Amino acid sequence: MSSSRDPNQGYVEMTDSVDTTGDQSYQMFEMSNIHSRPLYNSEGVRVPYFKGPYLVTQVDNESLPAPSTSFDPSSAKSVADIMSFSRHTRAYRKTKWYGKASDGFIAFTSVIMYENLGFKYYEPLAPGFTEGHASHNVPEWLKDFYSLPNMGLPMSYFCVGVALQLLRTPLIVYFIVDLGATPAEVNVLFTVMAVPWCFKVIYGFMSDCLPIMGERRKPYLAIGWIGYMVCNIILALAGEPSVGLCITCVFLMTSFYMLADVMTDALIVERSRFEERTGTLQSQGYIIRFFGSTVGAAIGAVVYNKGDWEHYLSMSSIFLLNGLFVLVFFFPFLPYMVELSDECKPKGFIAQCNDLFGTVQLRAVWQPMTFIYFFNALQIANAAWMSFLVEGLGFKAWEIGILGVVASLMTWFGIMSYKKYFFDSSWRFVFVVCSSVNVCIGLLQLCLTTGKNAEWGIPDLVFALGDDGVQEFLIGIQFLPMCIMYLGLCPVGAEGTTYAMLTTFSNLAGTVAFDVSTALTQVWDVDEETLIEGDFQGIFNLSLLCTVVAPLPLVLIHLIPKNQADQQELLKDKKLTYWAGVTFLVVMIATMLATFAESIHVVWFEDVGLNNDDYNWSDNAYGSTTVMRRLGRAMAGRTGT
Repeated sequence: MSSSRDPNQGYVEMTDSVDTTGDQSYQMFEMSNIHSRPLYNSEGVRVPYFKGPYLVTQVDNESLPAPSTSFDPSSAKSVADIMSFSRHTRAYRKTKWYGKASDGFIAFTSVIMYENLGFKYYEPLAPGFTEGHASHNVPEWLKDFYSLPNMGLPMSYFCVGVALQLLRTPLIVYFIVDLGATPAEVNVLFTVMAVPWCFKVIYGFMSDCLPIMGERRKPYLAIGWIGYMVCNIILALAGEPSVGLCITCVFLMTSFYMLADVMTDALIVERSRFEERTGTLQSQGYIIRFFGSTVGAAIGAVVYNKGDWEHYLSMSSIFLLNGLFVLVFFFPFLPYMVELSDECKPKGFIAQCNDLFGTVQLRAVWQPMTFIYFFNALQIANAAWMSFLVEGLGFKAWEIGILGVVASLMTWFGIMSYKKYFFDSSWRFVFVVCSSVNVCIGLLQLCLTTGKNAEWGIPDLVFALGDDGVQEFLIGIQFLPMCIMYLGLCPVGAEGTTYAMLTTFSNLAGTVAFDVSTALTQVWDVDEETLIEGDFQGIFNLSLLCTVVAPLPLVLIHLIPKNQADQQELLKDKKLTYWAGVTFLVVMIATMLATFAESIHVVWFEDVGLNNDDYNWSDNAYGSTTVMRRLGRAMAGRTGT
């Protein structure tokens, strides 16, 4: 038998060789690297695989005499032992290449489909593939985001998008109208939706340091989505769950889908090392994710609109529907998902921390992240804007829902536009142009506070949709360059922790922007009573300030690379700057602790001072200004990474 490896396909092809001794014929097989790490075949038998691996089975050939002794391939010490034994007994042959035995279901189905149908949907990676970057060794399925071994990734992103949006509007209505929840309880609901975003670094550490059954990502991905489904099922079975049960399960389900989101990101980062154009898979993933957000927002705005429409689903049915999305769209593809890492060993917590600290000391990391932090921290939204729409302009619940749907849709269009038209553009150019246009749109938005749009014959809802739509479109265009930049900063073996840390750092800056925005509401009078009376001067001043402040971080635009080539040049500088790394971690940890402290204050100590009578669904979509601000914060998180 001869053995040859096609470097373009990344797998070894075996050919039969026949030898005759007397009347007996037999097959032999050769194996290179007999002492490679052994795996298991589909029957659970441990066999000495060449890194691929291939399945060794016994030939059922009646023309050969039965062997006098049994033979276990795992007992062989060398290729010679196996070949020698095969001359005196039934021969062993390799059936087909199928990949790592730990890949589970794909190992079995790929063999069956290839042997019976001649259809090859998976080719195993070449030995040592994960240590290399040669594009000519990349199998076709790895390049195709929608191939069967990769299909679980876009489906996971889609489910994350749906999870971010579907329950928000129904939960608000259910809490206020059906349960008569107090403002403090509604605040707690929004808080438990926001806090799990800070857990992303912890999840990254878990997957990098504590692999399960030899794999870092797939087991945690499955745990995340299973936990998410269980929480939805519990709420669905409860019929009309109480405030306490809702808050507990919403906190847990948010934590679980954040775990799934981190694992999906990490799997994308691992695959991005073998892309011809880094960021292609990530951009496709986020396009799917924001499409899921659009679907979720649209469903959420329709299915429980009790205030305006006669037909709606019960809350238990909505929870069940929310859980079914994962069961239908993700889990059918999980068995086929391939994890690239083939040497996953536990890593010490201290060692991982040292590696992480070394990463943030690199100029290629701390320098651009300085700009990202200041940029996000100064994207200050008007915290009273939602109250203005409801109290001042009389927007109803369905109109607020429409704004959310359009926002998600336009962000999705923005991401697709970046991938199609601006993928090779300078990152600095994208930030400068989008920020400049955003200022112009923000100034136009002031027309709603002065009534100019009505003088022009443009209804308030249409004008608000146009302004919000264009702004979200620009946010979508700005979103991907940051994510692509993060991809290039993740070292091998620490993809989960590093990517989660960078995205958490960025998201925490957004919480700073929200807290600043909330504090600014004390500068001008934007209370409910003032808005109801038609005095919008405070809203005008606050919106103007937020619009003017937003482009100020552009003075630091030189801190980010121009493009991926410029980033690679920065990465060549291996000098570690100790105090830069310390500052990075101190800022991140301090912001995270401040976020936790604020959340604890909201949950345990905040007294809004309003009664349930303040909620009149026919006149007021959501109630108090505080509730509206919490809603604004939750909605602002839709573009988080």
